[in-house]
Amino acid sequence: MRTDDKPEFGRLLVKAFRFAGKEVHPEQAADWFDEFQGYPLAALDAAFRRHRRESPHPPKPADLYRHLDGGAAADGRPGGDEAWGMLLGLVRDERETGVLSDEMRAAWAVCQPILDAGDAVGARRCFLEVYAREVASARERHVPARWTVTLGTDRRLREDRLRQAVSAGRIGADHARSLLPGPDTSSLEQVAGLLEGSDAPRPDAETAGRLRALAALLRKSLADDEEARRAERERRRAAEAERKRHAGERIDSWLEQPPKRAAG
Repeated sequence: MRTDDKPEFGRLLVKAFRFAGKEVHPEQAADWFDEFQGYPLAALDAAFRRHRRESPHPPKPADLYRHLDGGAAADGRPGGDEAWGMLLGLVRDERETGVLSDEMRAAWAVCQPILDAGDAVGARRCFLEVYAREVASARERHVPARWTVTLGTDRRLREDRLRQAVSAGRIGADHARSLLPGPDTSSLEQVAGLLEGSDAPRPDAETAGRLRALAALLRKSLADDEEARRAERERRRAAEAERKRHAGERIDSWLEQPPKRAAG
Protein backbone atom coordinates (compact mmCIF):
# COMPACT_ATOMS: atom_id res chain seq x y z
CA MET A 1 0.00 0.00 0.00
CA ARG A 2 0.97 3.60 -0.49
CA THR A 3 0.65 6.22 2.23
CA ASP A 4 -2.38 7.72 0.51
CA ASP A 5 -4.10 4.32 0.77
CA LYS A 6 -4.36 4.78 4.53
CA PRO A 7 -7.92 6.26 4.54
CA GLU A 8 -9.28 3.46 2.35
CA PHE A 9 -7.53 0.82 4.44
CA GLY A 10 -9.02 2.44 7.54
CA ARG A 11 -12.50 2.12 6.04
CA LEU A 12 -11.90 -1.56 5.29
CA LEU A 13 -10.74 -2.17 8.85
CA VAL A 14 -13.63 -0.28 10.44
CA LYS A 15 -16.13 -2.19 8.27
CA ALA A 16 -14.58 -5.53 9.24
CA PHE A 17 -14.90 -4.77 12.96
CA ARG A 18 -18.33 -3.10 12.65
CA PHE A 19 -19.78 -6.19 10.96
CA ALA A 20 -18.56 -8.20 13.94
CA GLY A 21 -20.13 -5.73 16.39
CA LYS A 22 -16.84 -4.19 17.50
CA GLU A 23 -15.05 -0.86 17.21
CA VAL A 24 -11.48 -0.04 16.18
CA HIS A 25 -9.39 2.41 18.20
CA PRO A 26 -6.98 4.76 16.38
CA GLU A 27 -3.95 3.03 17.90
CA GLN A 28 -5.20 -0.31 16.59
CA ALA A 29 -5.75 1.11 13.11
CA ALA A 30 -2.20 2.47 13.04
CA ASP A 31 -0.81 -0.91 14.09
CA TRP A 32 -2.82 -2.71 11.43
CA PHE A 33 -1.64 -0.33 8.73
CA ASP A 34 2.00 -0.79 9.77
CA GLU A 35 1.56 -4.55 9.81
CA PHE A 36 0.09 -4.85 6.31
CA GLN A 37 1.65 -1.90 4.52
CA GLY A 38 3.63 -4.27 2.31
CA TYR A 39 0.48 -5.75 0.74
CA PRO A 40 -1.58 -4.23 -2.10
CA LEU A 41 -4.89 -2.70 -1.03
CA ALA A 42 -6.89 -4.89 -3.41
CA ALA A 43 -5.45 -8.05 -1.83
CA LEU A 44 -6.33 -6.80 1.66
CA ASP A 45 -9.87 -5.96 0.59
CA ALA A 46 -10.27 -9.52 -0.72
CA ALA A 47 -8.80 -10.95 2.50
CA PHE A 48 -11.24 -8.98 4.66
CA ARG A 49 -14.14 -10.19 2.50
CA ARG A 50 -13.08 -13.81 2.79
CA HIS A 51 -12.78 -13.49 6.56
CA ARG A 52 -16.32 -12.07 6.81
CA ARG A 53 -17.67 -15.04 4.85
CA GLU A 54 -15.92 -17.51 7.13
CA SER A 55 -16.13 -16.00 10.61
CA PRO A 56 -18.51 -13.82 12.64
CA HIS A 57 -15.63 -12.61 14.83
CA PRO A 58 -13.40 -9.56 14.33
CA PRO A 59 -10.33 -10.40 12.26
CA LYS A 60 -6.90 -10.96 13.72
CA PRO A 61 -3.70 -10.43 11.72
CA ALA A 62 -3.27 -14.20 11.47
CA ASP A 63 -6.67 -14.44 9.75
CA LEU A 64 -5.62 -12.02 7.04
CA TYR A 65 -2.21 -13.60 6.59
CA ARG A 66 -3.87 -16.94 6.01
CA HIS A 67 -5.91 -15.49 3.16
CA LEU A 68 -3.13 -13.31 1.77
CA ASP A 69 -0.38 -15.92 1.74
CA GLY A 70 -2.45 -19.05 1.38
CA GLY A 71 -4.64 -17.97 -1.52
CA ALA A 72 -2.60 -19.90 -4.08
CA ALA A 73 -3.43 -23.21 -2.42
CA ALA A 74 -7.15 -22.80 -3.09
CA ASP A 75 -7.20 -22.10 -6.83
CA GLY A 76 -3.64 -22.59 -8.01
CA ARG A 77 -2.91 -18.90 -8.56
CA PRO A 78 0.53 -17.99 -7.21
CA GLY A 79 1.17 -15.14 -4.82
CA GLY A 80 2.27 -11.80 -6.20
CA ASP A 81 6.00 -12.23 -5.69
CA GLU A 82 6.02 -15.72 -7.19
CA ALA A 83 3.99 -14.52 -10.16
CA TRP A 84 6.39 -11.63 -10.73
CA GLY A 85 9.36 -13.99 -10.63
CA MET A 86 7.73 -16.36 -13.13
CA LEU A 87 7.00 -13.50 -15.49
CA LEU A 88 10.38 -11.82 -15.15
CA GLY A 89 12.22 -15.02 -16.04
CA LEU A 90 10.21 -15.25 -19.25
CA VAL A 91 10.69 -11.59 -20.16
CA ARG A 92 14.45 -11.54 -19.65
CA ASP A 93 15.32 -14.78 -21.40
CA GLU A 94 13.88 -15.67 -24.80
CA ARG A 95 14.94 -19.28 -24.23
CA GLU A 96 12.45 -19.63 -21.37
CA THR A 97 9.00 -21.15 -21.71
CA GLY A 98 6.37 -19.51 -19.51
CA VAL A 99 3.05 -20.87 -18.27
CA LEU A 100 1.13 -17.77 -17.19
CA SER A 101 -2.33 -17.09 -15.82
CA ASP A 102 -4.71 -14.56 -17.35
CA GLU A 103 -4.19 -12.31 -14.34
CA MET A 104 -0.41 -12.35 -14.81
CA ARG A 105 -0.78 -11.40 -18.45
CA ALA A 106 -3.23 -8.59 -17.64
CA ALA A 107 -0.88 -7.16 -15.01
CA TRP A 108 2.08 -7.45 -17.37
CA ALA A 109 0.25 -5.49 -20.06
CA VAL A 110 -0.05 -2.59 -17.62
CA CYS A 111 3.46 -2.64 -16.15
CA GLN A 112 5.48 -3.54 -19.27
CA PRO A 113 6.02 0.10 -20.34
CA ILE A 114 7.42 0.90 -16.90
CA LEU A 115 9.94 -1.96 -17.11
CA ASP A 116 10.81 -1.01 -20.69
CA ALA A 117 11.61 2.49 -19.41
CA GLY A 118 14.17 0.95 -17.03
CA ASP A 119 12.25 1.27 -13.74
CA ALA A 120 12.30 -2.31 -12.43
CA VAL A 121 11.18 -1.27 -8.93
CA GLY A 122 8.22 0.71 -10.25
CA ALA A 123 7.30 -2.10 -12.63
CA ARG A 124 7.27 -4.64 -9.82
CA ARG A 125 5.12 -2.39 -7.63
CA CYS A 126 2.72 -1.81 -10.51
CA PHE A 127 2.55 -5.54 -11.28
CA LEU A 128 1.82 -6.52 -7.68
CA GLU A 129 -1.02 -4.01 -7.38
CA VAL A 130 -2.66 -4.84 -10.70
CA TYR A 131 -2.15 -8.58 -10.25
CA ALA A 132 -3.70 -8.53 -6.78
CA ARG A 133 -6.68 -6.58 -8.13
CA GLU A 134 -7.17 -8.99 -11.04
CA VAL A 135 -6.88 -12.06 -8.78
CA ALA A 136 -9.26 -10.58 -6.21
CA SER A 137 -11.80 -9.84 -8.96
CA ALA A 138 -11.53 -13.34 -10.43
CA ARG A 139 -11.92 -14.98 -7.03
CA GLU A 140 -14.86 -12.76 -6.15
CA ARG A 141 -16.55 -13.90 -9.40
CA HIS A 142 -15.49 -17.52 -8.76
CA VAL A 143 -13.55 -17.66 -12.03
CA PRO A 144 -11.08 -20.58 -12.05
CA ALA A 145 -7.47 -19.96 -13.00
CA ARG A 146 -6.77 -20.26 -16.72
CA TRP A 147 -3.21 -20.89 -17.89
CA THR A 148 -1.70 -20.33 -21.30
CA VAL A 149 1.76 -21.13 -22.58
CA THR A 150 4.37 -18.90 -24.18
CA LEU A 151 7.00 -21.09 -25.80
CA GLY A 152 10.69 -20.25 -25.59
CA THR A 153 13.48 -21.17 -27.95
CA ASP A 154 15.28 -23.70 -25.73
CA ARG A 155 14.03 -27.24 -26.33
CA ARG A 156 15.17 -28.66 -22.98
CA LEU A 157 13.79 -25.76 -20.95
CA ARG A 158 10.51 -26.11 -22.81
CA GLU A 159 10.18 -29.75 -21.81
CA ASP A 160 11.12 -28.99 -18.18
CA ARG A 161 8.66 -26.08 -17.82
CA LEU A 162 5.80 -28.01 -19.41
CA ARG A 163 6.48 -30.98 -17.15
CA GLN A 164 6.42 -28.66 -14.11
CA ALA A 165 3.16 -27.09 -15.27
CA VAL A 166 1.52 -30.50 -15.64
CA SER A 167 2.76 -31.51 -12.19
CA ALA A 168 1.29 -28.30 -10.71
CA GLY A 169 -2.05 -28.99 -12.38
CA ARG A 170 -1.89 -25.86 -14.55
CA ILE A 171 -2.15 -27.59 -17.93
CA GLY A 172 -3.10 -31.10 -18.99
CA ALA A 173 -0.67 -33.75 -20.11
CA ASP A 174 -2.20 -33.92 -23.59
CA HIS A 175 -1.85 -30.17 -24.01
CA ALA A 176 1.77 -30.35 -22.89
CA ARG A 177 2.53 -33.14 -25.36
CA SER A 178 1.03 -31.09 -28.17
CA LEU A 179 3.46 -28.28 -27.35
CA LEU A 180 6.59 -30.38 -27.19
CA PRO A 181 9.06 -29.16 -29.80
CA GLY A 182 9.50 -30.72 -33.18
CA PRO A 183 12.69 -30.18 -35.14
CA ASP A 184 14.63 -27.21 -33.77
CA THR A 185 17.58 -25.17 -34.96
CA SER A 186 20.09 -27.81 -33.88
CA SER A 187 18.30 -30.50 -35.84
CA LEU A 188 18.23 -28.23 -38.86
CA GLU A 189 21.96 -27.77 -38.54
CA GLN A 190 22.34 -31.54 -38.48
CA VAL A 191 20.42 -31.70 -41.75
CA ALA A 192 22.64 -29.00 -43.21
CA GLY A 193 25.67 -30.87 -41.87
CA LEU A 194 24.86 -33.75 -44.21
CA LEU A 195 25.74 -31.35 -46.99
CA GLU A 196 28.97 -30.10 -45.43
CA GLY A 197 30.33 -32.76 -43.04
CA SER A 198 33.69 -34.18 -44.02
CA ASP A 199 33.06 -37.55 -42.37
CA ALA A 200 29.69 -38.25 -43.98
CA PRO A 201 29.43 -39.36 -47.59
CA ARG A 202 28.61 -36.41 -49.77
CA PRO A 203 25.09 -36.65 -51.32
CA ASP A 204 24.49 -36.29 -55.01
CA ALA A 205 23.04 -33.09 -56.43
CA GLU A 206 19.44 -34.33 -56.38
CA THR A 207 19.62 -35.49 -52.75
CA ALA A 208 21.38 -32.27 -51.75
CA GLY A 209 18.60 -30.27 -53.33
CA ARG A 210 15.92 -32.20 -51.45
CA LEU A 211 17.80 -31.70 -48.17
CA ARG A 212 18.09 -27.98 -48.79
CA ALA A 213 14.39 -27.80 -49.56
CA LEU A 214 13.58 -29.78 -46.39
CA ALA A 215 15.75 -27.51 -44.26
CA ALA A 216 14.09 -24.44 -45.78
CA LEU A 217 10.64 -25.92 -45.16
CA LEU A 218 11.45 -26.68 -41.53
CA ARG A 219 12.83 -23.19 -40.96
CA LYS A 220 9.70 -21.67 -42.49
CA SER A 221 7.50 -23.89 -40.32
CA LEU A 222 9.27 -22.73 -37.17
CA ALA A 223 9.00 -19.10 -38.26
CA ASP A 224 5.29 -19.51 -39.06
CA ASP A 225 4.67 -21.07 -35.63
CA GLU A 226 6.37 -18.16 -33.91
CA GLU A 227 4.42 -15.64 -36.00
CA ALA A 228 1.15 -17.38 -35.12
CA ARG A 229 2.02 -17.28 -31.41
CA ARG A 230 2.90 -13.59 -31.71
CA ALA A 231 -0.41 -12.84 -33.45
CA GLU A 232 -2.31 -14.74 -30.75
CA ARG A 233 -0.56 -12.76 -28.02
CA GLU A 234 -1.51 -9.51 -29.75
CA ARG A 235 -5.11 -10.68 -30.12
CA ARG A 236 -5.33 -11.48 -26.42
CA ARG A 237 -3.85 -8.10 -25.46
CA ALA A 238 -6.36 -6.28 -27.69
CA ALA A 239 -9.28 -8.30 -26.26
CA GLU A 240 -8.18 -7.57 -22.70
CA ALA A 241 -7.82 -3.85 -23.44
CA GLU A 242 -11.32 -3.81 -24.95
CA ARG A 243 -12.75 -5.65 -21.92
CA LYS A 244 -11.18 -3.13 -19.54
CA ARG A 245 -12.46 -0.22 -21.65
CA HIS A 246 -16.03 -1.51 -21.45
CA ALA A 247 -15.67 -2.13 -17.72
CA GLY A 248 -14.47 1.45 -17.25
CA GLU A 249 -17.44 2.79 -19.22
CA ARG A 250 -19.87 0.81 -17.03
CA ILE A 251 -18.24 2.17 -13.87
CA ASP A 252 -18.35 5.75 -15.20
CA SER A 253 -22.04 5.31 -16.02
CA TRP A 254 -22.76 4.03 -12.53
CA LEU A 255 -20.89 6.92 -10.92
CA GLU A 256 -22.87 9.45 -12.96
CA GLN A 257 -26.23 8.10 -11.80
CA PRO A 258 -27.97 10.35 -9.25
CA PRO A 259 -28.22 8.84 -5.75
CA LYS A 260 -31.44 7.02 -4.96
CA ARG A 261 -33.69 8.63 -2.39
CA ALA A 262 -34.80 6.59 0.56
CA ALA A 263 -38.42 5.44 0.45
CA GLY A 264 -40.81 7.47 2.57
